[in-house]
Amino acid sequence: MLHRIGAILAILASLWALIASGISLYLGADVGVQADPTEVTVAGLGWLETGVALIALVVAAITLFGKSPYIGLALAVIGVIGVVVSSSANIAFMATVAVGGFMAFMGRRHAQRHRGKELP
Repeated sequence: MLHRIGAILAILASLWALIASGISLYLGADVGVQADPTEVTVAGLGWLETGVALIALVVAAITLFGKSPYIGLALAVIGVIGVVVSSSANIAFMATVAVGGFMAFMGRRHAQRHRGKELP
């Protein structure tokens, strides 16, 4: 049960991260280019955030139905990578993805160690 809660939390957080990265991409492409036409850093950051959020969404969906505890650990690592590369609007969502991945890892690990008994 804990692994499902963690995966659902990560799915919701990655959807919100996609929205935040879309806003970041829009602001970087629209406002950043109007201020300085040669500035592409902000738009590049938006694309990087979008890619990490999409990868987190796919891995979170796999975590929901997967049997290995290491898929949740991979989701937590993706969340930490997202925290490092994201802007301030997206950091909270990527941190939530990391927490959800850690919850999925611990829940699946507990279920495997105790012969299928899941945490309440």
